[in-house]
Amino acid sequence: MANTSRLERDLVPATFSLLTLFGVVGNLLVILVILQSRRLRTRLNLFIVNIAVSDLIFTALYGPVSAVSVARSGGLRDHAVCVVTGIVGLLSCYESVLSAVLIAVSRCVRITRSHRYDELFSRKRCALLVSVSWVVAFLLTTPLLSGFGKPGFNPILLTCDYDILASFNYIVSIVLPLAIICNVIIIVSYALIYHKVKASSTRMRGKRTNSKEKKIPPIVLSQIKNMAAIYIAFNICVAPEVLMGIVTHKTGDSMRLLNLVARIVFTCNSCVNPIIYTAGNKEFRTELKTLWEYVFHGGQKREPNVVERISMKTLSLGEQDTPQRFSSNSIVQETRL
Repeated sequence: MANTSRLERDLVPATFSLLTLFGVVGNLLVILVILQSRRLRTRLNLFIVNIAVSDLIFTALYGPVSAVSVARSGGLRDHAVCVVTGIVGLLSCYESVLSAVLIAVSRCVRITRSHRYDELFSRKRCALLVSVSWVVAFLLTTPLLSGFGKPGFNPILLTCDYDILASFNYIVSIVLPLAIICNVIIIVSYALIYHKVKASSTRMRGKRTNSKEKKIPPIVLSQIKNMAAIYIAFNICVAPEVLMGIVTHKTGDSMRLLNLVARIVFTCNSCVNPIIYTAGNKEFRTELKTLWEYVFHGGQKREPNVVERISMKTLSLGEQDTPQRFSSNSIVQETRL
């Protein structure tokens, strides 16, 4: 087991604790704001809430337990809570990846096959897809439970996730192939979206535009950019962790400091998603402000102004199940997804 300095035993747990605080508060706010706002309870935001739930589970459990383990120089290595933390943490990570796939595919269908969007991604089907994704995530963790890998104490980082060396075959045979497949699906989906948006913009700039041609609503483009930013941030946070997991198989604990940095960056992902979602979603910021005023300023909910009432009406109209709203060459102008 790795030796630790006093600075490491103080600094690393403090960092994990800080990330836990930001992650719990941020993801709780995302969940609460979306659930209490009628206009934010959309099909797209169902997937967002699902990511927030998985991130909340991860950061609320992994951060505190690993902080205690590092502070005690691996004092939880024989504790059952360490094994539970490792399995649940991996389960939530799988769910985040699968949710990102669902978001990318749903946005792709929304833009490129708009006439089938309401059929393929109805409210009931979206709820079913979320349920199935959790089942798949659980099935992906079962090899660890059957001895193919070693969840729990990490003797190199002194955290509670999995033994990197003992679980190398699991990483190579399950984690990496899944990551490659999911990334290919997501990249292809966003590439198809980009192609469709570019083609639509080219037609709109033409000298003679068909009167039936509908411009892609700005709110839809904003949502797609927001989801793409979350996906990019996820890969930035996860890539160092995956790379160091592969390198550690050859180097052992000789690069322990880099492994710790990669793990901290990986944990940051649970805090970054709420920030990106808040920064890129005007409707969410408005509802967050309303919730803040309701809780801290007299407990009375502010009545929406004229502009907001018009926006709410537009969003509500966009949620109606009308698969053939426009011609096959157009983009369905659905602002509430």
